[in-house]
Amino acid sequence: MELSIEKCTKKDAPCVAKIEKECFSKPFKEEDIISYLKSPIWHFLVAKCEGEVVGYVSFTIIIDECQIVNVATSQGYRKMGVGKSLIKELLSYAKKSGVSKVYLEVRESNLPAISLYKKYGFEIVGVSKNHYSQPTENALLMNLEI
Repeated sequence: MELSIEKCTKKDAPCVAKIEKECFSKPFKEEDIISYLKSPIWHFLVAKCEGEVVGYVSFTIIIDECQIVNVATSQGYRKMGVGKSLIKELLSYAKKSGVSKVYLEVRESNLPAISLYKKYGFEIVGVSKNHYSQPTENALLMNLEI
């Protein structure tokens, strides 16, 4: 599978919103994504296969810290390295941007995501009780010093 990772554009927003809806109980809407794309602190990278958006990562960078907001892969492209490629590119982008720490929250039950983050050196540093709703669930807080 030939995969390219690119900066998200307004044209990609409908596809990102579709993947959001597919993956999350409280998805961002297309207009939210377009608004975030205008912000200097918000960043989106999309994974494309044959020109089609099949995954994305959204994150913020403030001074030297990066927070991963969402990583999602379209259902038909899971377990094919899309998430891995997005995280790898995100970490490269973050380093070039002067980031020294990357952090995120992840559902306690999301074992594939936790495993992926651990492969890149993220460590669990805490738990946020009842962080998520629909369904209610704890979040694991994970950090990576780069």
